[in-house]
Amino acid sequence: MPGDDVVLSIQDLSVNYLTPRGQLKAVSHVSFDLHKRETLAIMGESGCGKSTLNLALMRLLATNASIPNGQMIYTQRDGSKVDVLKLNKNDLRMFRWRECSMVFQGALNSLNPVIRIRDMFYDTARAHNENNHARVRAQALELFRKVRLDPQRVFNAYPHELSGGMRQRVLIALGLLLNPQVVILDEPTTAVDILTQRTIIDVLQAIRDELGFSIIFISHDLSVAAEMADTVATMYAGEIVEIGSVNDMFYRPRHAYTLGLLEAIPRLSAGAEELTSIPGSPPDLIEPPSGCKFHVRCPYATAHCAQSAPPLEIVAPDHIAACFEADKVLARASEVVRT
Repeated sequence: MPGDDVVLSIQDLSVNYLTPRGQLKAVSHVSFDLHKRETLAIMGESGCGKSTLNLALMRLLATNASIPNGQMIYTQRDGSKVDVLKLNKNDLRMFRWRECSMVFQGALNSLNPVIRIRDMFYDTARAHNENNHARVRAQALELFRKVRLDPQRVFNAYPHELSGGMRQRVLIALGLLLNPQVVILDEPTTAVDILTQRTIIDVLQAIRDELGFSIIFISHDLSVAAEMADTVATMYAGEIVEIGSVNDMFYRPRHAYTLGLLEAIPRLSAGAEELTSIPGSPPDLIEPPSGCKFHVRCPYATAHCAQSAPPLEIVAPDHIAACFEADKVLARASEVVRT
């Protein structure tokens, strides 16, 4: 779905990890476009490659990782395009945080426990040649107001003096300090209570609309994605198997894995019936199964699915899926929605 408003275009990206058993294919031939002011949610089970994909976008992969193929085309503010994979060390340093920032999973582990919040903001700005403390302080205080924190108290606090939800919002403010075009959020609502989760979602939606950045949102919580996202991508065994608008993905899914995730969500109208879970476990990414990687766990799989890998195909406007049995999945999804 290319267009003039694409800020980040991922093309055929793969990431491998070298292990004692061989190459682990954590991300395989992933492609998608992120548009300006868009929130893209990437969903899937733990170990499906979500976090590896986003660490690759920031070029923060572990030393045993490699990118054998792919491009990451970023559109700069002046309209020119660069491949992030080809940036040299200095340009990459400027790209991180000034153009694309990341709010890491686990707020307590992401903040230095022995320095004050203000010093983390000063250090981040200094790393990008901004040495005016007064300007950085004013920007930080304004961001704290936007994320609904007490600016003076938080600016001078140590991380342990803040609650989990406050620390998470500090990280969001820190990620926005240099006004990036793209913000990557890795499980930003994990390990916080439902009220704090609601606050974080509201804050992110309001700030995105005000400042105009784009969001890549990683989560296994489909209810959060349903509220935040414009577009949802389902990732399984290192591959994006379906991507479409949030309404299409939740009400008219075309891949059996997406449907399995949706059927596992508790519903208020479900009564005493048991939840449906996806049988089996994710595949071995060093020696993945033949054909569709999901066929071993799929209730709709045929012999064809076990022999051939389905290509990503257009199944509806702005909706693509890699499933030979997409019609069966859609029919079952219609039954789920009616109940």
